[in-house]
Amino acid sequence: MPDRFVTGLDQLGIKLSNHAMNNEMEFLDELLRWNLRVNLTSIRNRNEAIEKHLLDSLVLLPQLGQAKQLLDIGSGGGLPGIPLAIASPALQVVSVDSVGKKINFQKHIKRRLQVDNLTVIQSRIEELLQMDTGQDKCDLVVSRAFSSLEVFIQSAVNWLNPGGRFVAMKGPEGRDELGAAQGVIEQYGFTNPEIKDYRLPFSQAERQLVSLTKS
Repeated sequence: MPDRFVTGLDQLGIKLSNHAMNNEMEFLDELLRWNLRVNLTSIRNRNEAIEKHLLDSLVLLPQLGQAKQLLDIGSGGGLPGIPLAIASPALQVVSVDSVGKKINFQKHIKRRLQVDNLTVIQSRIEELLQMDTGQDKCDLVVSRAFSSLEVFIQSAVNWLNPGGRFVAMKGPEGRDELGAAQGVIEQYGFTNPEIKDYRLPFSQAERQLVSLTKS
């Protein structure tokens, strides 16, 4: 187990079982291996990927609350949905992306690591409602580098249960996007906007979690 991963988890106050940590690293190593021939991520350095992919996905664990089902929109190579599914076997994770090669990788991970609580769907979020997926609405909808907060809300609002939450993973621009999205926030009846500031443990890169609750 890489010391960098163990140290990063400790600094973020996140505890995982040894089994989960091993699977997280196997997922990441497969992501980097596939990335040599299929462009899944711009990050190719393992240490950087541990911090900016694994650890930055797992910061969402304390945000799960009582959520039973999570929808990850524009998940790319499976981030943050797959690390969260591995860490929380009782959480049903639905991962949606429109790019076939990225969905193929996610399906490979689901089979290889037997992530039974992961559902992988290839679709644009705008077209998902028209697909016969049998997919229910979710308690928590998340995005990481998907779009602006305003577009995120408009694209995914129909997938959120009343009382559910949106959490958008942002860089330092989160507050500005929250201000720009006030009209859409009020239009769709969201309440209790919250911003959680944090820094990644090694690079000290600034990050923000923007959270909205549906009334």
